[in-house]
Amino acid sequence: MISESEVYLFRNGVFEKIVDRVAEEVEARIYIDGVEVLRIATAPHMLRELGIGYALVKGFDVSNVQTIVEDNAILLFYASPGNTKECKCGDDIFINAQKVFEMFSIAEKYAEMFRQTGCFHFAALFTVEGKLIEIVEDVSRFAALLKLIGRAYSRGVNFCKTVLIMSSRAAQEMVRIVSSICIPIAVFRGAPTRKAIEIAKSCNTTLIAHVRDGRFTIYTGFQRVLHEVKS
Repeated sequence: MISESEVYLFRNGVFEKIVDRVAEEVEARIYIDGVEVLRIATAPHMLRELGIGYALVKGFDVSNVQTIVEDNAILLFYASPGNTKECKCGDDIFINAQKVFEMFSIAEKYAEMFRQTGCFHFAALFTVEGKLIEIVEDVSRFAALLKLIGRAYSRGVNFCKTVLIMSSRAAQEMVRIVSSICIPIAVFRGAPTRKAIEIAKSCNTTLIAHVRDGRFTIYTGFQRVLHEVKS
């Protein structure tokens, strides 16, 4: 996933030849029952999880799916259509406001590939109590999220009781994916788009963004974020 390349660094008025660590990237292709459904640039790992995650968010039943990965092609067989459901997250899931910062700190601690290259996004899944369930890094924020979903599904995770932490901005497609699999609380480092906010509101998803410097903004689902009262 990471290779080395000789480069020239210009620093303090001087050129210096150094070895830099750079991210590997491939074009993966997903096929469902022989039909190509997606091409995506991604890091060359966890391709099976990428395919499973994509099928899940598109409403396929993957309980009996068989997966073959060959030359960056992900072949899914026996993925049954018609598993789409309207997901309205309930208001019985809560998160302490301070936990948002703690979760980001934990995710950043485990984001090793980002530290080495500066090229990776991370997608991390936590319990509402703040325990890390899974973290995935990828050159594509979209692929990172799909791989995370695929991996968590394979582990039997109940998405309805989780919190998503992402290093990216909150684009509409990202929020749509989150809502489609019933993750009630989604936290993004960057800003959301207007459409992303509208989707989160319509699905009763708590959307938190602009996490930095001891602050964050809650755009939808404020009722799920509890303020810790100091004694």
